[in-house]
Amino acid sequence: MLLERLAAYASDHRGAVAPFHRDREFRWSLDIQTDGGVGVRAVSLLPVRDVDKPLRGVVHTVPAATRTVGVSANLAADDAQYVLGRGDEKSNPSRVAQCHAAYADLIQAWAQTVAFEEDRIPHVLAAFYRGGGCERVPEVEGLQAKDGVLTTVDGALAHRSTSAARFWCDRVASTKGSGRSGLCLVCRTIAPLANTIPGKVPASLVPGASNDAALVSINERSFGYDLTTQLTHTPICMNCADDVMVGLTGVLSSEHARAYSGQDTRLAWWTTGTGESDYMSLVFQPDPQDVNELFRSLHTGSPPASERLAGRFCWLAVGGHVARIMVREWVDMPLAADDHDIVNHDANIAAWFADHEIVPRRREAFTLPDGTQVPAGRRWHSVAAMAASLGRWDPDRNRYLPFVGKNSKNSGPNPDRPDSAMHRMLDVAVLNRPVPTAIRAHLIHRICSDGHLDDVRAALIRLSVTRSPDRRRTMSVPMGLDESCTDPSYVAGRLFAVFEQVQRAAHQPPRKKGDNSEAAGADISRASLNSTYADKYFRSAVTSPRPALVQGHRLSSAWLSKIRRRDGDGLAHWHKQRVEQLCQFLEWPIGCPLRNGLRQQEWFILGYYHELGYSSTKSDN
Repeated sequence: MLLERLAAYASDHRGAVAPFHRDREFRWSLDIQTDGGVGVRAVSLLPVRDVDKPLRGVVHTVPAATRTVGVSANLAADDAQYVLGRGDEKSNPSRVAQCHAAYADLIQAWAQTVAFEEDRIPHVLAAFYRGGGCERVPEVEGLQAKDGVLTTVDGALAHRSTSAARFWCDRVASTKGSGRSGLCLVCRTIAPLANTIPGKVPASLVPGASNDAALVSINERSFGYDLTTQLTHTPICMNCADDVMVGLTGVLSSEHARAYSGQDTRLAWWTTGTGESDYMSLVFQPDPQDVNELFRSLHTGSPPASERLAGRFCWLAVGGHVARIMVREWVDMPLAADDHDIVNHDANIAAWFADHEIVPRRREAFTLPDGTQVPAGRRWHSVAAMAASLGRWDPDRNRYLPFVGKNSKNSGPNPDRPDSAMHRMLDVAVLNRPVPTAIRAHLIHRICSDGHLDDVRAALIRLSVTRSPDRRRTMSVPMGLDESCTDPSYVAGRLFAVFEQVQRAAHQPPRKKGDNSEAAGADISRASLNSTYADKYFRSAVTSPRPALVQGHRLSSAWLSKIRRRDGDGLAHWHKQRVEQLCQFLEWPIGCPLRNGLRQQEWFILGYYHELGYSSTKSDN
């Protein structure tokens, strides 16, 4: 279960962090100078800033426990409203007073548990708050009620004093514990049980959360099973409750986590039970040599190594709302398996690459007339590129609009990309799921609206068709042009591409000897036309091919005549032969599709893309 995996992750990666502590950003430091005893000689409030990021504060690991709506102070480092009793224009003065009183009471309780000789810091702070020391703190500009404030005594951080961690553990056990013992669901031992989960995850790690977020918080009867509050029906011991939050924070902040601006989910993964690694780096940066090696490792007939068979792959997707964490998805599967019928990580990743492999339009790199180097196309694409291709294409910058937040000040044009694009595409890649219907429809909408179809979008179309639930299993989906495929929509897409190529050939000047740049010819032909056949008819042809193809067939006579007059019968005959061959496949015009559903639209686009790639290769040759 999820809680077990998170607790195990914390045990493996926790290091020297004390229980019930977490990282937090602090912007201010309350510096107290003493006379050597408990007397305060001077007090100041100073800003603290990150050296590398001047607009950000400094992160410290401090005592911290969950608080959602109630007043609950943290030890020796907390919000300004707790430490100083100061709010801002949005604060409720009575609540600020309650927060400050709770913090002062916590300091007094700390001082009562330790002798002055053992640790003088809590006694200095207790005397400071008893004497109204906060009134001596000067007013500063820019202080907000929820800004983090550290406390130092003679230069020493108060939360690192010798007795702070021990006192805080006892304090959390008394305030967050249930006062009863029982069988823990996580470690399966009899131990003191928690009443609430004591830790939180920073809001920066949880998309959608406006405050630091809690994994489990049942603070109202309406939220709990049988109208009970807190963890009554979810027995977790105090140690495991802390480990779960430490593990969750560690997982979400690790290098194996991804979140993109404007997306509603943070995704994280890790392996357990083995020292073997997963293939997620290949999903984000596919290297052809490594992909082929993955295929070979799975098809040699030899079983995976025993250490890899013992591993597990864990996959977690979370989102947030205000101060709550939503677990959108949790998967725990074998890393590898010696039985092909068992779902496992290695097989899923191999299927991802096999199902979206596409023959690129550009087989080799070439140089444009202005000297720009254009690289060869790719057979495999990263999951980030797939998700990006679901957004708007920017022709001026020759790229897809980047991932941006909805409220970003410099967001620019709306990228029109689904909020869950990255999450859904990673589900398809990692969990071997079909492409969601909403994503398929949105992709076709963007291809038609942008008038742009590249290798990435074509690969995603092929992936969608390959994993479509209504595809006949006996029908293969080609990576490149398949002239034996008689699917009407596929052939219609090919015919549309041929008409586009005929018009292009009719309007471009004869090529110079040795110039085999297909891209250069396309640019010239477009420059000589105000609007091409594809510009006028592609969008409607995707959903209703017959009218657009009938118009293309009528116009092609004039285009072929122009080619014949300028270039001779050879080239005109070749183009005419392509048109007649495809018309014969379609039993022209009766067999030409009148309306396309979603699946047929994908086949049309795939045929169109394959024919363009074939025509480019033939013209280069």
